[in-house]
Amino acid sequence: MEKKIRFEAIESLSMGNSFGTVREEENIELDVSININNERGSFEIYDIKTGGENWYAEGGLWFKGKELVDYDGVFSLPKCIESKLTELEYNLDNL
Repeated sequence: MEKKIRFEAIESLSMGNSFGTVREEENIELDVSININNERGSFEIYDIKTGGENWYAEGGLWFKGKELVDYDGVFSLPKCIESKLTELEYNLDNL
């Protein structure tokens, strides 16, 4: 069964590379989309103020039943993605 969830969130984000953190910003208004289709899914976030020019990320999600077993596209999942998956009763304990 396919789930498509879209919501807004406020989050602090940081951007980094092999040299360390290159940018940080607090209280960014984000548009967030999560799509789940059985054992595969995806997510996309972007800042509302610039339509994703300043902050944008997307990635994949992999599930076994109601357990998130892997993700890709970002170093760590944004808290708004983690919170929504937890709210939808997905287990994130084994990441």
